[in-house]
Amino acid sequence: MTVKPKTILENGDGLFNTHVTVEDLEEVIQDQMKTNSKLGKNTKYTVIGEGNGIMSRIILVEPQWTISDDHLPSKFVLKIPYCVHIQGLIGQMIAMNQMPEEQEAGLWAMWESEIQSIHNREVNINKIVEKWDKREDLLNPRVYFSKKYDSENRNKGFIGMEYAEDSIVRHLYVNVKPRELYPVFKFVAHFQASGLHLTDEEKQSISGFDIEKIVGPLMTEDGIKGILQQVRMMNPEKFDEKVKKIEAFGMEIVNFELASNLNKYVGIDQPVLVHGDLWATNVLWKEKKEEWIVSKIIDYQGIHMGNPAEDLVRLFVSTLSGPDRQKYWEKLLEKFYKFFLEALQSQKAPYSLEQLKESYRCYFVFGGVGLVQLMGPVTQRKLTMCSPGENVEEYQKVILGKMEHLLDDVEKFHLHSRNVTKSYKKPVTRI
Repeated sequence: MTVKPKTILENGDGLFNTHVTVEDLEEVIQDQMKTNSKLGKNTKYTVIGEGNGIMSRIILVEPQWTISDDHLPSKFVLKIPYCVHIQGLIGQMIAMNQMPEEQEAGLWAMWESEIQSIHNREVNINKIVEKWDKREDLLNPRVYFSKKYDSENRNKGFIGMEYAEDSIVRHLYVNVKPRELYPVFKFVAHFQASGLHLTDEEKQSISGFDIEKIVGPLMTEDGIKGILQQVRMMNPEKFDEKVKKIEAFGMEIVNFELASNLNKYVGIDQPVLVHGDLWATNVLWKEKKEEWIVSKIIDYQGIHMGNPAEDLVRLFVSTLSGPDRQKYWEKLLEKFYKFFLEALQSQKAPYSLEQLKESYRCYFVFGGVGLVQLMGPVTQRKLTMCSPGENVEEYQKVILGKMEHLLDDVEKFHLHSRNVTKSYKKPVTRI
């Protein structure tokens, strides 16, 4: 009797409860890295980055290669889709919204398919970016090997990439200085500029991103109420009135039409390449002479063609202090746009600075609300992992400060973006 393989939504029997085994790794390494070497019995495997996200298991591998080949890395990072945290979120949603068994089964099947697609698109964009050979500007880690999902392989996907030695994440509970983000601006600028030259085949290989399909089941009326209640409970005295103002808008604040078709509303004809998951935990830093330097940009799980402000909204909200973001967002967009024009060289810009600023205003609510869950449960889980010497009280203050200003701007920019959608008029087609 054939045993049906477990789905990626279930724990597996491989490395750290994933479905990927050492033998799976060795097979792909030998094929893609052109070696006969294996991972020896004294190879060390360590889970790193726990608490930084919800969709991956990140493992540092320190190999004891059985055959010494110069091109084999002394360390590498293994990224495996891992869904235990997604299971928890879906479980909470089902508990709040009772549904028939058939509908619940369909929801789980959709998530399995989406996670496979997300991983495959990340593998594809990694190959495209490697061909561009712009590591100095894009700050992308070298990818050594990867395996996609397909009809024959439903639960063993992974990526093996360069380990950024001595690099750390400056989490949501850290305030980054505005100038420190300039290298990230250069990344976004070159990423967008290079993406303008994608072939039709390359665009097809990263297509399929559907934000409403991914987060729509979580952003129901009850889901939004639950998210806002979590915010209120972070500091009832400070946040209650602010949350009430947002609650009064109801489901208006979840505008998938505007978020998915923002270019149409601001008059941008050509979409640009969007990282899609550019928030604090996907920027790696090194400390040099008491200064923080951006080391790598990682995790292309949300890759798609979209609006130029999407990455910048998520970056600003997650890294900058609330006051800095409110005070400097326009000047920072102007600085980014200069980097973008430099990256384009003589090529015509697909959007203007004013269109970028208007995109920021219109996308802010959707992008900001999407980060609330990460500022709440995800960050609180991460704070429980802090070492005794860390100032958790100060970290909590930073998070509360970011949330306070985020709530103020969600209200302000919602009123603006609501007017944009209401006053939108389709262009007149002249024959």
